[in-house]
Amino acid sequence: MQLKKPIFAFLALCSAYGQAQAQSNDFFDVSVAAHHDDNISRALLSSDRYSDENLELAISGGRLLQLRSQDTLTLFGSLGVNRFQQFDGLDSTSLNLGASLQHKFGLGAYAPAVSGGLSWTHHDSDTAVRTHDSLELSLAYRKRLSPAWDFSAGAAYEFNEGLEDGAAYASRYSPDNDIYDFEQASVFASLDYTFRNFSSLSASYSYVDGNTVSSALAPNPALLAIADALAPDAAFTAPPGRMIVAYTLATKAHLFALNWSVPVGRDSSLTAGYSRQQIEARRGVEYTNDRVSLTFMHILK
Repeated sequence: MQLKKPIFAFLALCSAYGQAQAQSNDFFDVSVAAHHDDNISRALLSSDRYSDENLELAISGGRLLQLRSQDTLTLFGSLGVNRFQQFDGLDSTSLNLGASLQHKFGLGAYAPAVSGGLSWTHHDSDTAVRTHDSLELSLAYRKRLSPAWDFSAGAAYEFNEGLEDGAAYASRYSPDNDIYDFEQASVFASLDYTFRNFSSLSASYSYVDGNTVSSALAPNPALLAIADALAPDAAFTAPPGRMIVAYTLATKAHLFALNWSVPVGRDSSLTAGYSRQQIEARRGVEYTNDRVSLTFMHILK
């Protein structure tokens, strides 16, 4: 499946409609984030678990189009660069393009709103077998409960397609090596509180019924027995004569996140975040990953 075609056609249609029908407002921002993951390989065994720090630079922009008093169309895009301290095979560049349409049920800040979105992302990894495209459909609900409290919830469905998973990346352990050819669904809920000094605290929960790509030294009988696909993974260095393999596993994942954002000047903010990922696969295979982040964002326009 070619994931690029639907999003490009959709964006072209939205842009043409927006230019003919709407008042527009452009936006542009840049962000720099530092992350630490304690299980970057999403590994089961302690011997396969690796921790690492990475630096992420993203430039984002788009156009907000006010179609009517209660309808808003947003066209957006971003370019991101991700660099790791130890495992440079995980370094990647990503391009994201998308659009969302929001409808408010009434006027004023407290009117609830529903939005639907479509976005396409190209992930270009330094480890070729990890290069893939993603297409996501989303639906979200948002309601400001008071001047301080804001609630949102939604669902998404994601299609993934590996781009470099041909015969050259086949493993002697299995003929199925398309590790990024899968679909998954998710739901989320978020509650935000804004303090009088305009700092904010956000707590969120996400549940993903989908897949996890887990890397481990082969052979690993526990993962081989439940993997839907696997391929040699050059992102991690294997001992001489051995091979590290990336396994695609059907999983249920819970993600808990807490973020505290503080204004820094008129157009900038600093956000400290913590998240915990709990992943459950078949036959009692379970993973956890804790992430600590610090993000600086500056609005250019």
